[in-house]
Amino acid sequence: MNDGHIQDTFLWSEPVRVRVGYGFTEIIRGPREALEYLNWRWPVRYGDYYAKAVNECAACLQRRVPLDEVRETFILASIEAKMLE
Repeated sequence: MNDGHIQDTFLWSEPVRVRVGYGFTEIIRGPREALEYLNWRWPVRYGDYYAKAVNECAACLQRRVPLDEVRETFILASIEAKMLE
């Protein structure tokens, strides 16, 4: 098993539900999905928690930040962007 495969399996103990505007609720299951969402779907590219979430998600995929800590930061970024479901 290679590190790339292990990184793809990082999942939070409980997913985070977010919504962009009036769209459908989307389920984010871990730091890889969160990072992709932050980079490609996030409605605002600023905020203290946005930047911290981007950095922590990337660091978590390199095993430098614990999963639970990254999940909490992603939730705070979601609140900051008014996206938490």
